[in-house]
Amino acid sequence: MINQKKPLIDSFLSEIQYALGAIYDNSVPKGINKDDIELNNEQAVKSTRIMRINHMGEVCAQALYRGQAAFTKDKKTKDQLYKMCDEENEHLKLCNLRLSELNGKKSILNPLWYAASFSLGAIAGLKEGKWKLGFIEETEKQVKNHLEESITSLPKEDSRSKLFLEEIAKDEEKHRNTVKEIGSTEIPELVKNTMNTLSKVMKNITYHV
Repeated sequence: MINQKKPLIDSFLSEIQYALGAIYDNSVPKGINKDDIELNNEQAVKSTRIMRINHMGEVCAQALYRGQAAFTKDKKTKDQLYKMCDEENEHLKLCNLRLSELNGKKSILNPLWYAASFSLGAIAGLKEGKWKLGFIEETEKQVKNHLEESITSLPKEDSRSKLFLEEIAKDEEKHRNTVKEIGSTEIPELVKNTMNTLSKVMKNITYHV
């Protein structure tokens, strides 16, 4: 968590360290049984691509939360954002595990996606007076829609990936309800549409690399 009393350079280096962890850490959750689902090559490739997109989405979620938390002044909002960020980290571990089981790779563009998402989060933090947590609420809404799309797109044989994504979807809905309770404001339609368009571009690219 950023301490506002720390020198700016220390906060900057702390964020860089956190970003590298989110992007490159291969930690997986403990206590989950080994995968015993057999997929053919075509099914495995499709599942890998879908899980790579969802891994990228979790990397971006980390960046969005960190960016907004870094620039928001409200302590309650800041603390809640960091708490949600910790929970999102568990989603990253689930995606890491499934990609490892599928012998898949993460997107090589994750550093770019993280930087772009952190910048968007920072803008939302600077506009907290107008948007409050509306940006995060809209993000969670779009993420939930994407997760539902991913679940239906997975090969029907891949029940394990489906289970992981369903668990993530439950948390995303919880986060959305949390920010609504704290206080979120409807953000402009232009911002919503821009977020949706950028998300589609990122997903289409990440599907392949």
